[in-house]
Amino acid sequence: MEKQLNLFEGVMLTQEQEQMVKEFIAKKEKNSNLSFEENRLVQSMLVDAGFVQGKDFTNTFETVVVTADEIELGRSWMDNEFTAKDITYVNTKGGITLLSKRYDKELDKVVDRGISYFSREGDKFECSSLTGSYRKIKPTTLLAKLQEQRERAEYEMKTNRERNNAFNIALNDLNLKFPAADIFIIDDYSGYGRSYRTYKRIKAQFKNGSYVTFSVNADGSYGVAKKYDAEFAAMGSNEVMEFFTNQNK
Repeated sequence: MEKQLNLFEGVMLTQEQEQMVKEFIAKKEKNSNLSFEENRLVQSMLVDAGFVQGKDFTNTFETVVVTADEIELGRSWMDNEFTAKDITYVNTKGGITLLSKRYDKELDKVVDRGISYFSREGDKFECSSLTGSYRKIKPTTLLAKLQEQRERAEYEMKTNRERNNAFNIALNDLNLKFPAADIFIIDDYSGYGRSYRTYKRIKAQFKNGSYVTFSVNADGSYGVAKKYDAEFAAMGSNEVMEFFTNQNK
C-alpha cells in the first residue's frame, strides 16, 4: 500500500488509516490509565509498609498530552504501513524512585542513589538493586533492605577511611625505616579457583628486584605477607645447596 499523508499535508487518510489512528490514540489512553492506577497502588503499598515520601521515595509520575510530528502505523508485511503526522495523544512520564545511598570511593563520601528499576507482582516487589537477586519480597522487607543499603554506605565510608588511615601509618613507618626501598600500596592476589581473592597490601620494592609485601592491621601495624629474594632466585642448583649447607653448619 502506498504511504498516505494526513489532512495537514492536504491528503485524505483512508478509512482504514483513520481507524488505525483512532485505535492508536485509544490504546495510549488505556495504557496511561493503567499506568496511573499502578502508580497509585504501588505508592499506597509503600506508604502502608512505612515508606515516607521525600525520605524513602519520590513520585514524579504524571500524565501528559503529547503531539508527535510523525508516527509509523501499520505493518509492512500486512501492506498497510503508513506515516501519520501531528497526532495528539495521552502519555505518561516519571514514576516512583526509591531513595538510597552508596559510598563513592573516588569522592570518599556517601552520595545519593536513586533506584527506579523495581516491579510489583501481587503483594510483593522485585528489586535486585536491593536484594542482589530476583526473589519477590514484601514491602516491609523492601523498606528494611533500603535502610540496610543506606546504613551500609555509611559503614563502608567509615571502614574505608579507617583502613586508609592505617595504611598511611604503615607507609610512613616503612618509608622512615627503609628509605632505600620504593614503598607503595598494591592489590595483591591470593588463592585459586572460587577462593581467589584480592587484598590491599603494601609492597617494598628494591632496586635489585627483591621485594616484600606487608599485610596491614587496623591500628597501622603490619606483618610480612610475601617475600622475594632476587639474588637467591638467580642462584643455580649448586649455589642453592651451598647456601643451605652454610645455614646448617
